[in-house]
Amino acid sequence: MPAARSFPAKPPNHIVARLLVAATIVLIAIGLLSPPPPAARAATSAERGDAALYRAIDRRVAVGETYYVAAAAEHRAREFPLRPFVAVRLPARAWLYRLAGAAGALWGLRALALLAAVATIYRLHTAVTSRALWGVAGCLAAVSTLPLANPVVALWPECWAGLLVALSLALRDERHWRAAVLLGLIAALLRELALPYLVAMAVAAALERRRGETLGWVTATIAAMTALVAHAVAVAAVLQPDDAASQGWVRAGGWSFDLAMARATTPLALFSDATAAIVVPLALYGWASTPGGYARRVILTSLALLAPALLIGRPENSYWGLMLAPVWLAGLPLALPAIVRAVAPAARARRQLAIAR
Repeated sequence: MPAARSFPAKPPNHIVARLLVAATIVLIAIGLLSPPPPAARAATSAERGDAALYRAIDRRVAVGETYYVAAAAEHRAREFPLRPFVAVRLPARAWLYRLAGAAGALWGLRALALLAAVATIYRLHTAVTSRALWGVAGCLAAVSTLPLANPVVALWPECWAGLLVALSLALRDERHWRAAVLLGLIAALLRELALPYLVAMAVAAALERRRGETLGWVTATIAAMTALVAHAVAVAAVLQPDDAASQGWVRAGGWSFDLAMARATTPLALFSDATAAIVVPLALYGWASTPGGYARRVILTSLALLAPALLIGRPENSYWGLMLAPVWLAGLPLALPAIVRAVAPAARARRQLAIAR
């Protein structure tokens, strides 16, 4: 009898690819089967909403009032909480508006959005070999980034921070990592939600054994945390005994809240909940399955921001998705070659088994 034909063991990357496919299917199923999150109150047009609060603080700071005194006064007048200190935004955006004026700041944001879009499109070219896929991914990055530069969204520090994170990701390479660190630090000084980005980049550099770059990201993280401590001290200095406290952010919204963030801050707002439930996992799968340092850092950043949101965040906090908006959907076209790579080994194995039999 002929000897049985033996087949080589499957490489570990095939196992990882299949695990990623399985995880993507699970996330799609969870998104389709979960009830939609509760409707959030409008924060962009309500007289007592965040936009009105930020505008009022900007007006006070523009005439010379110190930021923390102005913020405390407006929080009290509008019955916004002052406790804990993270209920009060970091002062960097308001200082920028005082320095440049509302019109100048808006033009600055527009320039930042254009730079982030162009840099992201350029880096996507290194992540895909197909010009068609690059074109689609670039279009998704552009339509997700450029609309953020509008007068209302410009009031949100998350918008500035998210664009800076996208630009930092796109600029980072072996030669320009220092500029990426600086941009990431500025993002964290605008909104502390960018702190997980700094940590994710430090982890990526450490995994690649880039000691100098790792030290740079760790230093930026320490600097941002020091600024946050200083912010906490400044808020404590203007507190009064009867100041309101936040109702808390631990809501365990789960994957539904992550999907809500994607819908609130990307073109997915134009489509149904079911569309978002399918597209978002596929986009993340595309980033996770694409080789190269850029895609690796995008997915690490996404995980660093999305994992805490499984537990933390109220429905009205869905604008936190601005932190990922410029890069989120660009991973969708990257999923196609990843799926082909994951399925092809299984098809070849079945053919080989059939021949052997």
